[in-house]
Amino acid sequence: MRSTEGEPVGLESRDAGAARLLLVAGVPLLRPEEQVFAAMLEGFANQQLARNLARTTVEGRENTVKAFASYYERVPVAVVGGDGG
Repeated sequence: MRSTEGEPVGLESRDAGAARLLLVAGVPLLRPEEQVFAAMLEGFANQQLARNLARTTVEGRENTVKAFASYYERVPVAVVGGDGG
């Protein structure tokens, strides 16, 4: 089913963590890796909260991703396919 704008009906609820909701199109980023990573974490949290997961669950998962980034000394956004290190 489609709305009058051509978007699938109910799209808003599925877009809880969409990057386009967190980053402004056409605006250059000063620190792209850090800013995209922060937006990714915020979107990840929003998706989980939209599924009514407990805040402690969401924070624990976010901390796991942050620990991963800290261990590799770079954000996962910087890891490109086939780039193991």
